[in-house]
Amino acid sequence: MEHPLTARRATTTALAVLAVAAAAACGGAQGEEDGDKASGAEAGAAAAKRLHEAQMAQFGEANVVPDRSELGAYSELSTTQRTDQMRKATELDKPQCMDAANQWGELPEVRDAPTSLATFARGDDTITHTLVELPEEIAEKAVAAEPPEECSRYEATMKDGSTTSYRLKEIDIEQVADDSRAFAVETEIGGDTVWLYSLVYRNGGYLGTTTMLGPNAKEDYRETVVAFTEKALEREQSVLA
Repeated sequence: MEHPLTARRATTTALAVLAVAAAAACGGAQGEEDGDKASGAEAGAAAAKRLHEAQMAQFGEANVVPDRSELGAYSELSTTQRTDQMRKATELDKPQCMDAANQWGELPEVRDAPTSLATFARGDDTITHTLVELPEEIAEKAVAAEPPEECSRYEATMKDGSTTSYRLKEIDIEQVADDSRAFAVETEIGGDTVWLYSLVYRNGGYLGTTTMLGPNAKEDYRETVVAFTEKALEREQSVLA
């Protein structure tokens, strides 16, 4: 049976908030030897694999979906590439809002960073958890990024003329890990409403995000992303420490 995630993939991508990354290749400076490049790629791949091992397999009723999970260099992940393609096919009334809720995803250091993406299914809801290995100062910068004030409301027009409207707001949560912040995005597309809650956090030199996508404006979306992240942190500490 096809999971609702497949049917909503276009909407998810249009939100441009699914932060995903991994490290199949960590290229070095110009002039390095092929052997050094290969060593860097191997180290990046090993780091991404270790991050993937730090992912949970289940959270309550939410089970991991292996064929919707991936690892590698952030810019090389299929989810990232779909998002990049969607950007090119989308016109915003406020262009500065394209990555309003995940500005960190465009940082050059993130694009090449070792990352793991795990996707979980819970009824009509989809939870995505991303782990990125970064220099600590870059992880700090990523969490500190705030969406432009004018992006509380914006609209996207696709090449086929269809429109999608967004309402974004920052939500209050108690601090998770070393630092964190959370956002809620309400999306209206084709007469339907989709909600996405996103929590980004820093755990030392690791950047993590938990997103929850679904058709119901349930209060437990906020509670779930926090609870999921806390459990994910326990797993990370045991594997990555």
